[in-house]
Amino acid sequence: MPDASQTLTLQNDLAEIPRLADAIDAHCAPLAPSSKDLMALHLVVEELVTNVIKHGYTDGQPHTFTVSLSTAGREVTAVIDDDAPAYDPLARPEVDTTLPLDQRPIGGLGVHLVKRLTRRAHYERRNDHNLITVTCAFASA
Repeated sequence: MPDASQTLTLQNDLAEIPRLADAIDAHCAPLAPSSKDLMALHLVVEELVTNVIKHGYTDGQPHTFTVSLSTAGREVTAVIDDDAPAYDPLARPEVDTTLPLDQRPIGGLGVHLVKRLTRRAHYERRNDHNLITVTCAFASA
C-alpha cells in the first residue's frame, strides 16, 4: 500500500468526534488493522482532540483546528494542530496507577494512555499553534 495522508478540519465541538472516527476508519482501512490496533489509535486521537475541544478554547467562541493523518508502512501518525493557548499535555506528571482509585488525583489518565499506546508522542509550540504528534504502529497483517 502506498503511503497516504489526509487533513481534517474540525470545529471545537464534541459533535465532531464521530466524523473524526469515520475519517480514522477510512484512512486506516487499506492497512486492515486489528481491532485492538485501530481501537488504540481511536482512543489516542479522540482523547487529544477531546482535550482541545473541552479545555483548549475557553472563550466560548467557535474555532477550527486540524487533524492530519499520515501513513508510512504500518505506522499511522496523527498531528493535532490548534491555535489555543500554549499547553503541553505530554508534560503532565506520570499517573501512579498503583494507588487505589480513591487516592488518585483527578485527571491525567487519558494522557497516560496516550503515552502508553503510542510508539512516539511529541508536543511543540510553533507559530502560536500547539502541535501534538503521535504515532501508532499496527501489527503486521
